[in-house]
Amino acid sequence: MPVIAVIGAGPGLGLSIARRFGREGFQVALVSRTQDKLDALSARLAEEGIEAAGFAADVTRPDSLQSALAAVADRFGAV
Repeated sequence: MPVIAVIGAGPGLGLSIARRFGREGFQVALVSRTQDKLDALSARLAEEGIEAAGFAADVTRPDSLQSALAAVADRFGAV
C-alpha cells in the first residue's frame, strides 16, 4: 500500500490532503509538532476508514524530522 507523509499536518489543508490520498488507498503519516493534535487528526481519519498515524517533529530541527520519518518508515514502510 502506498504511503504519504503530510508534513505540517493541521486541521485545514493538511487534513484535506490526508483525506484525499487516504480515500485513494494511501496510508497516511501526519507530521507536526504536537502529538495530541496528531492523535486527534488520526482519530478523525480513522472514523472515515483511513489508516493514519501521527509522528511528532519540529521541522526547524532536522534531526527531529529525520527521526519522525524513520518512525514513519518503521510503521508503514517507505514514503
